[in-house]
Amino acid sequence: MQGSFGFPKSVVMKNIVASSADIRMFFAACLLLSVGFLSHSQTMAANETEADDDQRLQAGEVLVSILDKDLPGGAARAVALFHSDTDAIWEVIGQCKNEFVYVKGLKECEVVEPGDTRMVLRHRVRNSWYTPTLDYSFIATRTDRRGEANLLDGNLKVLQGSWELNPLGSGDTVMVTHEIRVQPEFPAPRWLIRRSLSKDLPDMLACIRALANASGDQAQAAADMQRCPGDVDSLTK
Repeated sequence: MQGSFGFPKSVVMKNIVASSADIRMFFAACLLLSVGFLSHSQTMAANETEADDDQRLQAGEVLVSILDKDLPGGAARAVALFHSDTDAIWEVIGQCKNEFVYVKGLKECEVVEPGDTRMVLRHRVRNSWYTPTLDYSFIATRTDRRGEANLLDGNLKVLQGSWELNPLGSGDTVMVTHEIRVQPEFPAPRWLIRRSLSKDLPDMLACIRALANASGDQAQAAADMQRCPGDVDSLTK
């Protein structure tokens, strides 16, 4: 039986099938190339972002990112480089006299149960005239490189915090990562909590770095000290 243009119909059908298979193979190859290109582009973008973050950290910046945007309250992570050992940092964190300097709005700080690796603290915080006073107690635990804080009681629904101290190189530089999640009992817009975390956490880490004499140079130390929300002079009174 003759097909189009006088060719046998079986030959025409074979050619159509072969052409369809070639087209499918062509599109499959294009798809693989597209996926490979996209994956390569994403990898390059991730590497560029990581390199940019490293440069910013080396320049003394405190990097902050908002976490768990779909959950109530607010959560964030702050990262900074400290030019010291871990002991110098732990001597600042968790000491009431220092917390009055680096915790914004801290009005009262009480060590309810003292300890070297586990302690209970009470905080009373009032950040501004338009926010209610926070009054809560929490359990703080620590090892050489990690610390945690968990709500015990008070007018918060959630308080979860952590500190990660990771020495780099010879150990005279430490990457400090602080994460916190907080949810008050009273109604509060999530955007307001997150905005406060985005501003307050970098200032807090910069202030702690200054108090630990871990800024690296005098110019950075002066800049870090200026970010302390509390009265720095109170430490010498």
